[in-house]
Amino acid sequence: MNSAMNPAIQKQDELIAGEDWARADFYALLAQFYSGKVTDEFLARFRTMEWDQLDRTSPLGFEFGELVRVVEQTDAKRINQEFVDAFIGVGKPDVMLFGSYYIAGFLHEKPLVELRDDLDKLGLTRDDGMVETEDHIGFLMEVMRYLILEDSPPIPIADQQAFFQKHIAPWYAKMTDAIEQSGNTDFFKTVGRLTHVFLDIETQSFDFESAV
Repeated sequence: MNSAMNPAIQKQDELIAGEDWARADFYALLAQFYSGKVTDEFLARFRTMEWDQLDRTSPLGFEFGELVRVVEQTDAKRINQEFVDAFIGVGKPDVMLFGSYYIAGFLHEKPLVELRDDLDKLGLTRDDGMVETEDHIGFLMEVMRYLILEDSPPIPIADQQAFFQKHIAPWYAKMTDAIEQSGNTDFFKTVGRLTHVFLDIETQSFDFESAV
């Protein structure tokens, strides 16, 4: 992603709450798994990460623990091959990872146009080498990470909520349900469950913020 979307965003610790750092980390983690370009180096780093703040008895902690377990049992080659089989394939993919498909029923429809307009207002564009359209779940996870961490100027929580509710909330559950039901997913069923639980929590948190 070009413009202000820099993967090496530097932040002053006092400007970002610990909870927001954790949210950003989760979005970054999901973006990587949905990139189709997982590396063994990334998996090795993931295995050494400490997520002590997660309560493993909570729905989020449980699903994250399941991800840790399945990552220990696989490698990047198998993960990326499953990504191809389930989300790319030959002809129509078994599972779509694009928001416009779930919102409008077709790819490259009005939801994608509206998303591009909103990204333009944020000064964001996709990288020239990016094959997928901007409504791909991996790209949207990167955008949410940016919205949380940007500080020139900071993005208000209300603007984060507006983007999330318009471009992610209407369809993520349909996507994760499709991943769960697919005969071509194994590892990604775990990723899908974690995605669903985490984005449910984001939905509830945004609803709480708007109510106070």
